[in-house]
Amino acid sequence: MALAWVLVANQSQARVFEAEKRAGELHELEALIHPESRLNGRDLESDAPGRTFDSGGQGRHAMGNVSQLHRRNGQKFAREIAHALERGRVEGRYEKLYIVAEPQMVGSLRDALKAPTRATIAGETGKNLVNCEAEEIRAQLPTWL
Repeated sequence: MALAWVLVANQSQARVFEAEKRAGELHELEALIHPESRLNGRDLESDAPGRTFDSGGQGRHAMGNVSQLHRRNGQKFAREIAHALERGRVEGRYEKLYIVAEPQMVGSLRDALKAPTRATIAGETGKNLVNCEAEEIRAQLPTWL
């Protein structure tokens, strides 16, 4: 059994690593991609956003909040990641979990995890390191996992 899993994630990608020894190197187990989170605002919804007039009546512009769409997609992806972490915990594949993710994703993950899995969290880092090499990620973690 791996001693610890390390989740590295942002709103559109996640990578799961394991460390078999307390001071060991990381080995990648799985990569998850959420393509919807990579789309721009127009591509997230099939219909064009509504149009409205400025309060003074002089201008007309599109309505809609792209950041809300991205946040919802990030929360959906967090639930997918939480399911994978839950499955690993139930199967006894790790004892401790370290989360390295952009700050907004850390919160979404914490909300999505069930209490027993949340209890395995040994540390969190609010950084987006999803495109970094395993050695760079390992350097952000405690020496003894």
